[in-house]
Amino acid sequence: MPKRAPALALMLTLGTAVQAQSAPSASGLSGSIFKLMNQVGGTPAPAGQTPSTATPAPTPFKPLAKPEILKFKVSPAVRQEAINGFVKEISASSPESGAEWQKLFKSADVFAELDKEAKSRFGLGTSNLADTWAIYWGYAWMMTQGRGDDPTRTQMTALRQQMQTLMLAIPEITKLDDMGKQKMSDTLILQVALFGVLAEGWKNDPASFQEFADGLTEGSRGMGFDLALLKLTDAGFVVQK
Repeated sequence: MPKRAPALALMLTLGTAVQAQSAPSASGLSGSIFKLMNQVGGTPAPAGQTPSTATPAPTPFKPLAKPEILKFKVSPAVRQEAINGFVKEISASSPESGAEWQKLFKSADVFAELDKEAKSRFGLGTSNLADTWAIYWGYAWMMTQGRGDDPTRTQMTALRQQMQTLMLAIPEITKLDDMGKQKMSDTLILQVALFGVLAEGWKNDPASFQEFADGLTEGSRGMGFDLALLKLTDAGFVVQK
């Protein structure tokens, strides 16, 4: 990945993640989830207590549906549409990078590999919205911290449960059909794949990494999900008020 690439990466993160969605958008739903998180999410740790042992506030609402509603049946056609949109966005700014991604998608089942990795590392999958939102926001938070390593399994398990509880309280999510859930999920997973490439490419370029991290933080704020106010802990995201 060439240096000073944050403009391309930021365009993808903020553009593809929003524009490729069917209504309602990921942007609008992110804001709803963050609003609920502020109400019921993990609270800052009391004096003398570490964030990982902080006790989350009680949930003041009941889920609108069972957790199974967040799963979806994968459609190869929908997946290919997401891949095509992803490659198109990259190619618009960097034809060379677009060609490299296209070659990768033709030579390997990227989603299958990412699903295998997520299951092995965290016990999560790529055909459940709670899982994919946890994967996306978990890695997005790591990137905003300038970190290219992985969250822990404990952190991601807690974040997945946190996302599930919050998402089940939002009618716009529970009413989505399989296609709507997959479009949203696949787009976010492709962003995670991009995060991995950027983190690897910027190992020796902290200036570019920091520029991207700052842009991603600002972009998340624009989506209503302010990563600057969150800390990823063993209890999931803790809102730092």
